[in-house]
Amino acid sequence: MKNVSATPLFFLTRSLFFGLGISLICKYTDKDTYIGAILGMFLGLCIILAYRYIIRAKKRRDLKQIFAQHKTIGTITRTLLLIASIIILIYTLLTYKTFVSSFLLATTPVYMILIPWLLLLIYASSNGLSMIHKLATALLPISITLSFLSIISIFGNFDYNNFLPILTTKPTSMLMTIISFAGISALPGILTLHFDSDIKHYVKYYLVSAILVVIAILCINGVFGEVLVNVFRFPEYMVLKQVKLLNFIEKVENILSVAWAFDLFITSAFSIYSIKELVPKKHSNWSTLIIIIIVAILIDKFFDANYIHELFVYYALPYVSFILSIIIILLFLYLLKKKTA
Repeated sequence: MKNVSATPLFFLTRSLFFGLGISLICKYTDKDTYIGAILGMFLGLCIILAYRYIIRAKKRRDLKQIFAQHKTIGTITRTLLLIASIIILIYTLLTYKTFVSSFLLATTPVYMILIPWLLLLIYASSNGLSMIHKLATALLPISITLSFLSIISIFGNFDYNNFLPILTTKPTSMLMTIISFAGISALPGILTLHFDSDIKHYVKYYLVSAILVVIAILCINGVFGEVLVNVFRFPEYMVLKQVKLLNFIEKVENILSVAWAFDLFITSAFSIYSIKELVPKKHSNWSTLIIIIIVAILIDKFFDANYIHELFVYYALPYVSFILSIIIILLFLYLLKKKTA
């Protein structure tokens, strides 16, 4: 792949916010969440810049060649990257399942919700990065259009008093929001380490996507206020129920929320591709399929059957995302330095 654009990064950046990230960080800082989100975006940008450095420093070598440079550190790095890919897949599938079963197909069994989605994901990922790039490129204008349409429609329901007074949040809560936003926005970007060195607009796609998330947080807080925003698991979906297109077209939330579904699909497909590339090459197809089946069973039997388990995953997200991103970056920097030394 030569001279490709980093289009998938737009979808990766937003994917963990839907149903997880936004509602979580709003609990930390209430009406000041947008301030922490802006600061977190710049901290996340530092992680994204580290990813870009690693991609360029690879110089068209695939990850297997990088891992082979130091057997022990390479194995640890490969294992952690595989774990990160599985975690991302779990989060995206869990969010998809929760959203569909809560708002669209409340009486449908979980396995009936997951199986068609997984079949599409497996097909998309089986065709490699080129297919993921094509899908991302095709879906990008639709996603941006739906996002801006949602934002423009919501602004009319703003109550600016919901943001006053400002800076009433404790410094520790603000720090949690900053770290959470950085980790949640940057962890899926770790999948782009599979990219070749020739990538375009890498930082731009992260910033555009992160800015849209910040604007979404502003819209949610502006409409619901600090009390109601903590009531909903999917505040970004519930706020769309306030939208009236052209002041008379109602109940368009399912159409507008398709943009978030695109994020989940691209990220899930990319994570499956990453898993396939990181498991041992011999029987990689079967190994990947077994991992997908285990993840699906976990979601159906472990998380769906016990809300406490789902809450644990929910609150662990920001810490896992941030720490795992930093550790993997440091390990890659060591491996790349080992080559140049």
